[in-house]
Amino acid sequence: MTYGHQYDEFVLQQCLRKDCRYLGMIGSEDKVKQTFDILKNKGYSDQDLQKVSAPVGLSIGSKTPFEIAVSVTAELIKVRNCKD
Repeated sequence: MTYGHQYDEFVLQQCLRKDCRYLGMIGSEDKVKQTFDILKNKGYSDQDLQKVSAPVGLSIGSKTPFEIAVSVTAELIKVRNCKD
Protein backbone atom coordinates (compact mmCIF):
# COMPACT_ATOMS: atom_id res chain seq x y z
CA MET A 1 0.00 0.00 0.00
CA THR A 2 2.62 2.54 0.96
CA TYR A 3 6.37 2.79 0.46
CA GLY A 4 8.09 0.72 3.08
CA HIS A 5 4.76 0.12 4.82
CA GLN A 6 5.30 3.35 6.74
CA TYR A 7 1.67 4.46 6.49
CA ASP A 8 -0.12 1.14 5.90
CA GLU A 9 -2.00 1.27 9.19
CA PHE A 10 -3.25 4.81 8.52
CA VAL A 11 -4.27 4.07 4.93
CA LEU A 12 -5.98 0.82 5.89
CA GLN A 13 -8.02 2.62 8.55
CA GLN A 14 -9.24 5.07 5.90
CA CYS A 15 -10.09 2.28 3.48
CA LEU A 16 -11.98 0.25 6.09
CA ARG A 17 -14.42 3.17 6.37
CA LYS A 18 -15.32 2.81 2.69
CA ASP A 19 -17.77 0.41 1.12
CA CYS A 20 -15.66 -1.36 -1.47
CA ARG A 21 -15.93 -4.67 -3.22
CA TYR A 22 -12.24 -5.46 -2.84
CA LEU A 23 -9.66 -4.27 -0.35
CA GLY A 24 -6.21 -5.78 -0.35
CA MET A 25 -3.07 -5.21 1.68
CA ILE A 26 0.34 -6.16 0.37
CA GLY A 27 2.93 -7.40 2.83
CA SER A 28 4.31 -10.47 4.48
CA GLU A 29 2.12 -12.52 6.79
CA ASP A 30 4.07 -11.09 9.75
CA LYS A 31 3.51 -7.49 8.57
CA VAL A 32 -0.21 -8.16 8.03
CA LYS A 33 -0.54 -9.69 11.50
CA GLN A 34 1.33 -6.78 13.07
CA THR A 35 -0.88 -4.24 11.30
CA PHE A 36 -4.07 -6.13 12.16
CA ASP A 37 -3.01 -6.37 15.84
CA ILE A 38 -2.51 -2.59 15.95
CA LEU A 39 -5.94 -2.03 14.41
CA LYS A 40 -7.59 -4.48 16.83
CA ASN A 41 -6.07 -2.49 19.69
CA LYS A 42 -7.67 0.60 18.16
CA GLY A 43 -11.10 -1.06 18.26
CA TYR A 44 -11.41 -2.72 14.86
CA SER A 45 -13.07 -6.13 15.03
CA ASP A 46 -12.11 -9.39 13.35
CA GLN A 47 -15.21 -8.86 11.19
CA ASP A 48 -13.84 -5.47 10.06
CA LEU A 49 -10.48 -6.98 9.19
CA GLN A 50 -12.02 -9.91 7.31
CA LYS A 51 -12.87 -7.37 4.59
CA VAL A 52 -9.16 -7.14 3.81
CA SER A 53 -7.53 -9.60 1.46
CA ALA A 54 -4.11 -9.94 3.00
CA PRO A 55 -1.56 -10.70 1.96
CA VAL A 56 -2.95 -9.53 -1.36
CA GLY A 57 -3.10 -11.90 -4.34
CA LEU A 58 -3.80 -15.56 -4.84
CA SER A 59 -1.43 -17.94 -3.11
CA ILE A 60 0.66 -19.28 -6.00
CA GLY A 61 4.07 -19.18 -4.34
CA SER A 62 4.95 -15.83 -5.90
CA LYS A 63 8.37 -14.36 -5.13
CA THR A 64 9.16 -11.91 -7.92
CA PRO A 65 7.33 -8.61 -8.50
CA PHE A 66 6.04 -9.96 -11.83
CA GLU A 67 4.59 -13.10 -10.25
CA ILE A 68 3.05 -11.08 -7.43
CA ALA A 69 1.44 -8.80 -10.04
CA VAL A 70 -0.02 -11.86 -11.78
CA SER A 71 -1.38 -13.23 -8.49
CA VAL A 72 -2.99 -9.86 -7.61
CA THR A 73 -4.48 -9.55 -11.09
CA ALA A 74 -5.84 -13.09 -10.84
CA GLU A 75 -7.44 -12.28 -7.49
CA LEU A 76 -9.06 -9.15 -8.93
CA ILE A 77 -10.43 -11.18 -11.86
CA LYS A 78 -11.78 -13.75 -9.39
CA VAL A 79 -13.56 -11.03 -7.40
CA ARG A 80 -14.95 -9.47 -10.57
CA ASN A 81 -16.26 -12.78 -11.90
CA CYS A 82 -17.73 -14.11 -8.65
CA LYS A 83 -21.06 -12.81 -7.48
CA ASP A 84 -20.62 -13.54 -3.76
